[in-house]
Amino acid sequence: MTPPTAEPADRAARDAPPSGPEHPDFGPRGYLPERAAKRARKILLREQMGLQWPIAALLAALLVLVVGGLYLWTRTTPPGAPFVAAGAIEAVDPRGVATITVGELEVLVVRVGGGVRVLTGDVAGVTTCPRSRRLSDPDGTVYALTGRALGAGSSLQPVPSTVFDGVLYVAVDPAVWPQPQPAADAGTVEATC
Repeated sequence: MTPPTAEPADRAARDAPPSGPEHPDFGPRGYLPERAAKRARKILLREQMGLQWPIAALLAALLVLVVGGLYLWTRTTPPGAPFVAAGAIEAVDPRGVATITVGELEVLVVRVGGGVRVLTGDVAGVTTCPRSRRLSDPDGTVYALTGRALGAGSSLQPVPSTVFDGVLYVAVDPAVWPQPQPAADAGTVEATC
C-alpha cells in the first residue's frame, strides 16, 4: 500500500480560492472553490427568496383554478347556439338509422357502426343493411356510413352534432357546417342486403 501523497494541509491550500489583486479571497454569493464547482450538480441558493415568488405561485394557482372551473362549467351545460335539441338519442336504434326533423331541416341520424353521425340531403327512405354496414335509399343509391355515395348519386352532407345527457343536439345553420359534402366514389355498387 502506498501512503497518500497529499497532506490534509496541502489539500486545503489547493482547494482554497486563489487570492491576489485579480482574485480576492472572497467571491460573489454562492461561491464555491474551483474543484468543488466543477463537481457540483446542484445550484446552491445562498439568499432567501423574495416575497414575489410565493405571491406569483399563489396567482398562478388561482389562475389554474379559475380556468379549470370555467372549463368544467362549460362541459357540464348543454351546448349553446347554433346547436338545437333534436330529441332523445334512445329514440334511435343503436344498430340502425332514423329520420327526424329539426326545425326546418330533415336529418338522418346514423348509430350503426358506433358513435352518432347526423347527415342531411335526400334522406327520405334511407335504410341500413347490417350485413354490408352500408346505407341505401329506395332509388338504389348506396352510401357508406359516413354519407359518401358509393357509385352513382350524390353524397349526404355531414351535419355537426353532439350528445349531451342523452339528448342529441344538431347544428341546423348551414353556415357553421365545416365539412363540405363528400364527393361520390367512382364505380357502381349494388344495393344488396
